[in-house]
Amino acid sequence: MPTLHVDGQEWHYQREGVGEPVLLLPGAGEAGHVWHLHQVPALVAAGHQAVTIDLPAPQEVPEGNPLTALADATAALTAALDLAPCRLIGFSSGAQLAQELLVRRPEAFSGAVLMATRGRPDLAGQALLAAERACHAEGVRLPPAYAAFVQAALQLSPATWHDEHALRDWLDVFEFAARSGAADGQLPPAAVSVDQLDALRSVSVPVLVLGFAHDVIARPELGREVAAACPHGRYEEMADCGHHGHLERPDAVNEVLVRFLGSL
Repeated sequence: MPTLHVDGQEWHYQREGVGEPVLLLPGAGEAGHVWHLHQVPALVAAGHQAVTIDLPAPQEVPEGNPLTALADATAALTAALDLAPCRLIGFSSGAQLAQELLVRRPEAFSGAVLMATRGRPDLAGQALLAAERACHAEGVRLPPAYAAFVQAALQLSPATWHDEHALRDWLDVFEFAARSGAADGQLPPAAVSVDQLDALRSVSVPVLVLGFAHDVIARPELGREVAAACPHGRYEEMADCGHHGHLERPDAVNEVLVRFLGSL
């Protein structure tokens, strides 16, 4: 994967395809290559240039918005790669970063898809964050098989739980991540706990908020609030999807992505 140094920071990125660029922002603890499983091939086939990046963790700050510095750094990378104006796709905390970019650098982006997002802290998200922080502080590490079960319960829809073949594949993925330490030290998507709703009222570009019906981490009503806050926002909800709906039902999600990006 190519690297680029921007403002003293090393970024890993990858481009595929030609045409109008689309910048894809992953969720907390995920690398950019997760998009290459399903979304990048669909975007390239539809005539877009897909650009994926690995994001550093947003810095926790005593006061203010921890996304501010990360948004400014990401905008600098966008300029260094000569992407502006480009489309944005963000998932979970990556969608919250996309929201910050739309507010702080409106000239750099022509539209956005925000998946499994939120515009404000909520009680359930804060409870999950507090629990995760307590585990990290105490050095608690669940046995990999149990960690996999917990992640499956948090991340997947009932439809996947009822499909034992699919569920086994997911449990294997989650257990491998737990055994390899890939998830160690990563806070959950609720870790970015800022209220963005008022700021989003200044966003002037089209925004599609994509919610997942069975998402217990970023519940659909939180996504509806984001869409309502954006002057040109609209909301769509995918059935039979948990928090990782773009990986559970990639064909259905990709169809919505491609249709929306083609309308910009």
